[in-house]
Amino acid sequence: MANSKKMIIFDWNGTLIDDVWLNLNAINGVLEKRGIKPITTEYYRENFQFPVSLFYKELGLDVKGEWDEIAQEFGKLYIADIEKVKLFPDVVPVLEELTKAGIEVSILSAMEHKMLNRHVEMLRINKYFRFIEGIENYYAEGKTHLCRKILDESGYSENEILFVGDTCHDYETAKAAGCEAALVSRGHNTAEVLKSTGAPVFSSLSELLKKRLM
Repeated sequence: MANSKKMIIFDWNGTLIDDVWLNLNAINGVLEKRGIKPITTEYYRENFQFPVSLFYKELGLDVKGEWDEIAQEFGKLYIADIEKVKLFPDVVPVLEELTKAGIEVSILSAMEHKMLNRHVEMLRINKYFRFIEGIENYYAEGKTHLCRKILDESGYSENEILFVGDTCHDYETAKAAGCEAALVSRGHNTAEVLKSTGAPVFSSLSELLKKRLM
């Protein structure tokens, strides 16, 4: 594998796990409780952004007055069906290939840290990862500071790390940390939205492995 990267940092939601449907169900549950019309998968993927409070505000939610309630409601709805969330089919083969090539892998997620670790363990893939980092709360405000933390603790330079995600925020996170980004278009943002960042966009992790890392 001819590649200069020593570590790949993967986003979790929408990159390694197929959970767009669960996020959509949880958001629509919050909306319907307040008499707001539910949104479609297409609308969600075309408009989802970080911090999620901005996205929720555009949906008509009172994020200023009800933010704690909204975040807690969403969390409960998401957790209720989290056991139904699966890995994308190519995740384990790609992790195996990277491990064989001597490239370390880590996870950086806007999911709450303890929940993230429980989910990774539940899916039985924690053995692959050097770092598994989630945020400190349930508000999904962003994760740029955690990317910097992984970079500092890894011992690698910025140009030795590739950040792989599925949203524009993943690109912004990588850019803020000084790392290269690659984006996968089967998650929380569409290919068209992701291409607006200027980062390379792939349809799957298998395609990323073949075209960027092999």
